[in-house]
Amino acid sequence: MDVILLERIPRLGQMGDIVKVKNGYARNFLLPQGKALRATEDNKQRFEREKAQLEARNLELRTEAEAVAGKIEGQVVTLIRQAG
Repeated sequence: MDVILLERIPRLGQMGDIVKVKNGYARNFLLPQGKALRATEDNKQRFEREKAQLEARNLELRTEAEAVAGKIEGQVVTLIRQAG
């Protein structure tokens, strides 16, 4: 199945890429989570109209993740667990 990616998916592609994936992966993961659209002509046109909004959302998520990374950077965590 051909899908249009709405965000970056590791080892698959960047936002806006049209990629071929297995039907089950598209139906069970990408489509329900809103990470991709089926690559129909209507959806291609819809993606082009909404591209700026999607880029803004992805930028917002990235800056939020970088802020969290800045907070936890340099902190030391010690885990104690019983062996065996």
